[in-house]
Amino acid sequence: MDSRLLLQLLFAALATGTLGAAVGTIVGQRRRAALDRRIAALHGLRGSADAAQTSVGDITLRRTAKRRSLRGLLERALGIDGPLVDTGGGACWIAAALAVAAAAAALWVTAVFAGLPLPLGLLAAGAAALGAARWRFTWAQRRTVARLLDQLPDAVGLVVRAIRSGIPVAESMRALADSMPAPTGPEFRRVADEVAVGVDLEAALWRLAERSGLPEYRFFVVAVVLQRETGGDLAETLGQLADVIRKRRALRQRGYALSAEARTSVWVLAALPFVAMGSLYVLSPAYVMRLFTTPDGKMLLGLAAFSLGLGLLTMQAMIRKILA
Repeated sequence: MDSRLLLQLLFAALATGTLGAAVGTIVGQRRRAALDRRIAALHGLRGSADAAQTSVGDITLRRTAKRRSLRGLLERALGIDGPLVDTGGGACWIAAALAVAAAAAALWVTAVFAGLPLPLGLLAAGAAALGAARWRFTWAQRRTVARLLDQLPDAVGLVVRAIRSGIPVAESMRALADSMPAPTGPEFRRVADEVAVGVDLEAALWRLAERSGLPEYRFFVVAVVLQRETGGDLAETLGQLADVIRKRRALRQRGYALSAEARTSVWVLAALPFVAMGSLYVLSPAYVMRLFTTPDGKMLLGLAAFSLGLGLLTMQAMIRKILA
């Protein structure tokens, strides 16, 4: 069998396997999201009382969901459909710049360097632009969630001190919003504003827990809700919760410290091919330049880049799953 045909078949097999894995992951995430929605509907809704507490923004979004389905698909593709994603002017300009740079690089690699047809180059450019913009928004969302988790123990401590001073829980949310920096302060200010316009405190806190996506916020909401229903010393309960959150945060940071070697190994392994290629270029430039001048060399180079990127993504996903 021709070596070039064998490389093409190998590349097609890798691409098909990657596409199948991506489709399987997306299907699994959708099933999990649907299950989470069903659980929330069973445990979070309590008849018409909760229906009356639905905010005006939720009603508006439901009414306009069908009319902006294309926009919704674009937002999901870019990863900006989450409530904690920063879509301000600066973030959008950075994402647009990254998208343009990624599209230009992909177009040059596919159409100019590899000599592929222009439609394939445009398709690769569009995929690269979408991936770069999504990476920017996903990175910003993860940073916001990490800051929420870091600030939560101090926020719970402020609520404990406010309750021990005789301030009601609803009023302590306003004091917390004025005292804490972003992103915790604005999120609790939203809770206080919802309570001020008539939304039940429990419903507003559950929305906050859903927006954050952190189990620690769910612990906080459960503690407040149970105290309202059964009574008890809320300050003592929240004080113990703050200690538990600090211990969980310390344990997570320890996990990051213990995985530092593995995360460093990822970048070392990623740099080794470039170091080896640079060394070979110094020893024999003509030998290395065959990768850039011959069709077989370009195919090998593309296959190596694809394999390297797939390996890096797999290792990052494994490390992130272990630390989650």
